Amino acid sequence: MATKPQEEVTISKYLGGRLTAGEPDVSGPIAVYPVFGPEPKQDYTSMGRARTHGFTVKEQQGGGSVRDVVVANPTRSAVLIYEGEEVLGGQQNRTFDKSILIGPGETLTVPVSCVEQGRWDGSRNAEAFQPSPQAADPDIRRLKARAAHRARVSGMEERADQAEVWSSVTERLSSFGVDSPTGASSDTYDRHRDRLSATASEINLHEGQIGMVFQVGRRVLTLDLVSRPEVFADLHSPLVQGYCLDALGRETRPRVDGTTMADRFLRRVAGNRIFENDGIGLGRGFRFENDRAVGTGLVSGEELIQLSVFTNRPDRSEATTRRARRTRINRPSRRHP
Repeated sequence: MATKPQEEVTISKYLGGRLTAGEPDVSGPIAVYPVFGPEPKQDYTSMGRARTHGFTVKEQQGGGSVRDVVVANPTRSAVLIYEGEEVLGGQQNRTFDKSILIGPGETLTVPVSCVEQGRWDGSRNAEAFQPSPQAADPDIRRLKARAAHRARVSGMEERADQAEVWSSVTERLSSFGVDSPTGASSDTYDRHRDRLSATASEINLHEGQIGMVFQVGRRVLTLDLVSRPEVFADLHSPLVQGYCLDALGRETRPRVDGTTMADRFLRRVAGNRIFENDGIGLGRGFRFENDRAVGTGLVSGEELIQLSVFTNRPDRSEATTRRARRTRINRPSRRHP
C-alpha cells in the first residue's frame, strides 16, 4: 500500500552541518573525492561487520521470491543495509534496492533485484547469502533508483524494474566479452578483477571520511554517503569496485580542478527537495528525481543516515565513449563464440 508522503523539505535539513570534499584520488579515467561532514548522532553498524555476530540474509521460506529476501538481526546494534550492496548465493545473487536500518532483534522482508538471471536453485533455499566483494555498479543503481521513484510517483509499489536490471547486466556481460552460464553480474567483476583492483588500488580511504564523489572524465556521476565513518569504511571497497567497473574501458582522463567541481555538486545535492515516506525498519526513506539527478536516501530521527545520488542524462562524449568501448571489447568474443 502506498504511504502518504510527509511535508516536502530539503536534504540539508537533516545534514547537521556542511559536507565538504577533499582532494581527489585519481586512477586512470576516474577521480574519487573523499567527503567529510558533521559528527554522527545515531549508533549503527554495517551489514558486513554484523555478519560476524549472527546477522543473516536468507531466502523467504516456501520457495523464495526473486524480489525479496529476509534479513535477521540478532545483535544488540542497529544494522545498515546499503542500497546497491550485493549478496551472493541462495537461489540467485541479489542486490538491495534501498537502504534499510534494521533494529536489534528485528527480522524483516526487504526488496532486492536479481543480478543472476539464469539461475534459480531451489536446493539452496535454506542457505545464508554471503557478502559480495563488490556493490552493483552506479549505472544499475541509477536505473533502480529512477524506476522505483517513478513507480512511487505513479501510485504503484516502490520497486525497481527487474527486466531493466537484467537487461543492464546482460549488456555489461556482452560489452566486456564475458561468457556467464547463469547471466551473473559477478562474473563480469571476476573476469576483470585484476584490472579493477589495479584501478581501485589508487583510491584511498581517508580518516574521518563519510562519503565519496565519483567522477569519470569530465562528469561527476555519483555520490555515496553514510553518517558514520567506520560504516563507510566497510562500504568503501565494494563501492569502489562498482565505480571501477563503470569506468572499465574508458580512456578520458578526469578533469580535476581542486575540489571545486565536487563541492559544487555537494551544494546542489543538499538543496534537493524531498518527500519522506515511512520506511522499512527504523528509518524513513526518500527518493527524488529532477533534470540533473536521481537520488535515494534514509533518515532516522533528525539525522541523514544514508544518501546515494546519480547524475542524469549522460552527455554526448560519454555515450560515444561507451559505444567505442563496446566495439573494442566485443570484437574478440565475435571471433570466439
